[in-house]
Amino acid sequence: MPMWPRALVYTKELKKEEKQTIKEKRINQQSFHTEILLSSFLLFLSTFPIYVNGSGVRQVLVPGQIVLGGLFPIHEAGRNGTGCGRIKAEQGLQRMAAMLYAVEDINRRREILPAASIGAQILDTCSVDSYALEQTLEFIRGAMSHGSEVECLDGSQATYKKQAVAAVIGAASSQVSVMVASMLQLFKIPQVSYSSTGAELSEKSRFVYFSRVVPPDNLQATVMAKVIKELEWTYVHAIADTGSYGERGMDSFRAAATELGICIDGDVHKISRRWNEKNFKDLIWRMYRTQKARGVVMFVDEDNLKKRSGAS
Repeated sequence: MPMWPRALVYTKELKKEEKQTIKEKRINQQSFHTEILLSSFLLFLSTFPIYVNGSGVRQVLVPGQIVLGGLFPIHEAGRNGTGCGRIKAEQGLQRMAAMLYAVEDINRRREILPAASIGAQILDTCSVDSYALEQTLEFIRGAMSHGSEVECLDGSQATYKKQAVAAVIGAASSQVSVMVASMLQLFKIPQVSYSSTGAELSEKSRFVYFSRVVPPDNLQATVMAKVIKELEWTYVHAIADTGSYGERGMDSFRAAATELGICIDGDVHKISRRWNEKNFKDLIWRMYRTQKARGVVMFVDEDNLKKRSGAS
């Protein structure tokens, strides 16, 4: 056997081992950072009460005269996209800690709200719309048990143990926010999202009590298309989550890209939470075989983005 094929095989094996080593180092670093973040957060969270009610709902409760609800993806979606999976340190715990800190800071600085105190009722969405809807019922129970029109048999005013939330902060995912907003608006509970960018949520006739502090996907899609134009890419791959967020976002990008003369390679690759590492590797291989595309445009959530990055 000639020397060069052996050298080629040996080089490939070295590259494979080197790639595996880099991947292991990356995983170890991420685990280390997650452990530090989680330990710091648990120390911070120990100052707040955590309750489990009769229905098994875990929630963080901070007493106050005005209670704000909170919806955060403390956990990833479980296997097959249902239930709760691993803890999300960055996107979930950090955001919840930010809300708790803000509540604590407002209550400490009496010049902001001198005549009232802010409380919080925080629930976990687990990044699943159906699960988040079940959790939202905790907010609804408070709203349903609160009202001046209810009287006791003796004519006295009814008293309630459960305090209604004044508004809800969240959710993270557009798909979750769409589901939750439809429920909250029935009880006229305002909702403010910190990261839901789905264009569907801009339809005020449907989501009267919903607002957000981030721009919608149609504006982001236009900017993405202009960036690709500046890079002089004329052919790209497209990946989108199944559901309103990914599909509508990609529709907006496709429209903006068409106006700028940018083509998408074949059909948009649609992915779901049920995808595993093998599915992503197969997708990457299919895209790799297309030599025309210069880059990849994605409208996916952070969980699928991590899976896709880990498979490359």
